[in-house]
Amino acid sequence: MLRAAWLTYRMHQFEVLVSAILMTVLAISVWIVSSHVTSLDIAGTCWAGDRISRQPVCESFREIARSEAGYAKAGLGLVGPIVGLILGVPIVAREVELRTTSLAWSLTPHRGRWLLSRLLPMLALAVAGFVVLGWLGSGLFEAMEVGPVSPSLTEVASQGPTLVARGLMALGIAVLAGAVIGRTMPAFVVAAVAVIAWSFIGVPAVQQSMFADRAVWTDDVNGYRDGIGPLGTVASGEFDTSIPGVDGEPGARFDYEAFNRQQVEMCGQPPEETVFNDTPEWRSWQTCAEQFPYPEDMYWNKLVLASTYPDFQQAELAVDGVIGGVAFLLTFPVVARRRPS
Repeated sequence: MLRAAWLTYRMHQFEVLVSAILMTVLAISVWIVSSHVTSLDIAGTCWAGDRISRQPVCESFREIARSEAGYAKAGLGLVGPIVGLILGVPIVAREVELRTTSLAWSLTPHRGRWLLSRLLPMLALAVAGFVVLGWLGSGLFEAMEVGPVSPSLTEVASQGPTLVARGLMALGIAVLAGAVIGRTMPAFVVAAVAVIAWSFIGVPAVQQSMFADRAVWTDDVNGYRDGIGPLGTVASGEFDTSIPGVDGEPGARFDYEAFNRQQVEMCGQPPEETVFNDTPEWRSWQTCAEQFPYPEDMYWNKLVLASTYPDFQQAELAVDGVIGGVAFLLTFPVVARRRPS
């Protein structure tokens, strides 16, 4: 087995070297950025509501969040698919393209074993690198959680197990594309299109389908009551909470136009405003208008709270795992039925 692994690495030494360098450089970069954040010793006073303080240490944190931390998060989100494509496509496609499979398959009684001997070394390298990067990514995200910073659903696959799952999914798609097409560059293009389509179309579609079940009405308009911003706003409205609500709404919708018409009918048109609104006409109108006050709890938003963020991570993990697992499994019958060249 070790001999087969060594031969695989030698055969694909360029891809292995590029992937190893890419993951190593990113791992070092993420570790450095995390150390920059943790060294700031940010006090809890940096955040007041949803605004950051102007203290020098808080300004330093803001600068890191806008620059190097943002680049590190983007790199963590991209490294899995990129490395998966680089390592996965040539495993089968290159040998079919170079027509070395004729001899190899004639000497190997079972093509599944031949595929495993090529796949497992590359899989081991990918898993080792992704696990380290996922762990470092989780550390970076934890270091950045010093205030009410809203988590982004676009960063779900930039940390922990979800980073590993997205990378292995790309690897599985790449191996399958290489086995089906049998040529390295066309297979790389097809696999890249599939991974990009899933990342920018499939993942948002899955996340959007989860929004309706997790959205709740709240009078916390900005969603910062729990110290962290929401994942997204589904709807907004004005409600009179003194009236029973329907269909999960907190109360009857408040009709500003109807309220204003009632106010005008009872008190007349409001007088022209002055600088201090201290004219007898204005005071008289205001006394009348106070008999018809606005409801106290009228501003409500339907939010997906940040506390549901783990649900989206688990969904990403499950779907990526299924797609990647199916791709790996389908590669075996494709190789078994494929002509050598």
